[in-house]
Order: sequence, then structure tokens, then C-alpha cells
Amino acid sequence: MNNDENTQIIIPTTMITKAQLNSVGINLPDDQAQALIQHVEETVNERISEEIVDSLDDAQLAELVALQDDDVPAEQVEAWIRERVPEYDEIVEDNVTIVLGELVENSEAIQAQ
Repeated sequence: MNNDENTQIIIPTTMITKAQLNSVGINLPDDQAQALIQHVEETVNERISEEIVDSLDDAQLAELVALQDDDVPAEQVEAWIRERVPEYDEIVEDNVTIVLGELVENSEAIQAQ
């Protein structure tokens, strides 16, 4: 397990939609919804990245960073991650669920802004 907190990887996935926000009771105008979606996706991606970094050994992490530094297409990076992190889909699903749950808990405050 690697615990290098300075390593930042980028997870190329869009996971949150306005329909998902609406389904958890958050109904905002399009511009506010888009800003919230962007923030939520950044939060989810950051959490997923942390879990992936923690699951890779040092050599794998160096290889992943090199792929991203070389501007390898996002699809290839994701395929590389899927090969080495078998629980990748579960990590993504869990983090999306957790963040949507946090939105539900704070939905009144979010909509009051």
C-alpha cells in the first residue's frame, strides 16, 4: 500500500447528473446545478484517487503517474487502473453513493443558497 499524500492522480470520469441531484431532492436552476455537479465530481474524483493511490504499490503508482504525465488518453489510463485495481467499479460506486448521501443530508442548506 502506498500512502504518499503528495501523489495526485486524475480519474477521468463524469459520474453525477442533474437527474441524480433531482432524485435526491436537490432541485436547482441549471447554472447552480452545473456548479454543484462540478464540485461534487471533483470531490468524488479526489476520494477515488486517494483510494486508488492507497491500493497501488510504489512501482504501479510510478507507472500510473508516468502514463498521466505522458498524456495517455483517459480511456487507456482507466483501463490500466481497472487491470490493477479489481475493485475499481466498487470504489467509484461507493464514493458516488457516499457523496450523494452527504448532499441529501445537506440538501436544505444547499437549496437555500
